[in-house]
Amino acid sequence: MKIVIKVDLGYPLKRQANDSCGSQAAGYFREMGAMMGTDWTDLEARLNFSGIGDFVDTEIRPKLVSLSEMATTFDQEAIKKQLGRSFSIAFFGFGIAFFVIAVGLPDHWWMVVLKFILFPILFLGSLLLAAWLERKRLGLLILQTSQNFITRSQVLDAVSQRLGLVYVPSPGGAPQSLKLLTKTGLFNSLTGPIVDLLDRHGGMDDAVEAAIDSGLLAPDTVVLGSEEQRARYYRQTALGHSFEDGFEGQRHGVGFSAFEWIETVEDADDKYHLILVLNAPHRLTGTTQLRSRKTPWPKRLDDIDFQPVQLVPESFNEKFRLRSTDQVEARTIFNPAVVERVLELAHGETFRAVAREKHLVLDIVGDNRFNMVDLHTGVWTDDQIRRSLTDIAEMLEFVDAVSHAFMVSD
Repeated sequence: MKIVIKVDLGYPLKRQANDSCGSQAAGYFREMGAMMGTDWTDLEARLNFSGIGDFVDTEIRPKLVSLSEMATTFDQEAIKKQLGRSFSIAFFGFGIAFFVIAVGLPDHWWMVVLKFILFPILFLGSLLLAAWLERKRLGLLILQTSQNFITRSQVLDAVSQRLGLVYVPSPGGAPQSLKLLTKTGLFNSLTGPIVDLLDRHGGMDDAVEAAIDSGLLAPDTVVLGSEEQRARYYRQTALGHSFEDGFEGQRHGVGFSAFEWIETVEDADDKYHLILVLNAPHRLTGTTQLRSRKTPWPKRLDDIDFQPVQLVPESFNEKFRLRSTDQVEARTIFNPAVVERVLELAHGETFRAVAREKHLVLDIVGDNRFNMVDLHTGVWTDDQIRRSLTDIAEMLEFVDAVSHAFMVSD
């Protein structure tokens, strides 16, 4: 049985972004949780969006209600439970089969080699068998998740248009890891439609490339090997991340790009990073990196050239670490006015920044932003709508504050 899923947002994703107004940053994202109960008047002022309540009632809620009605056509939770049971049985069967082989085969050297070869074959074979047996349920689950993606893209695009922004649902397209899995042909009927959906609604390639080049997306691991091998590893790892909810536009004449990337943490909840890419005041000759204390440095191959930079006030050095390949340039970028703004923006949260060549790239860890519709469950609430609009307001205020702090200009 072959499942083919064709989906389309039904609207052009590339539009001209216009200037929009907003206030300076009032506080950092996590501190704004209380905004959930704020009325529309405050958001109208922050977003310069008159009639936002009526807009939500006429343009947002109807689409979300239709999504909820569509989701009732099949029991998504029951499907997930059945899939979980099937793959658990497959994994248990793999364990028994490999144990029998391991115990039954003679302990000769060539048998050890055979066991080593059989391990991945049996493991992948059990997963493939489970996926083939459950292909109908997997197809339904992928279809519903795709519809969740489309609906969320539609409502966030509608908001972005009203704000003079361009919304990109999947910055950079599908993750490279998913594309590689699809190319193997093992799960092409299942992963192929997802790759096609994400690629067709991708974009912001320049911003994604700037983020990768900054080293902010690389894992905090030591990689042995040649410079070329390490560079390839860092790049492949960065391209394997999931990127979502991209916004591009201008604030008071300053162009910006922003998107989220998801850091998968073993045995812990995923971390959501907001990446902000701005044009540097001028082309930079060196590389300057800023990080909160107890936060890893961005990974770049020229790390050995960095020198620590001490700044005043001392409160900055207590909370942050700054290093650069160009001491003079670092002190120019992080002058006293900029240092003061960075201290205001951080509020004790994880914060990193890289100034390199023609970009300033900032990385802020936080909650899952812009989550108006949960991609996995399709669940939405009025609080999620309000929270998502608040996230957009805070993002724009953050752009205003950072561009002012770094004296950025096109």
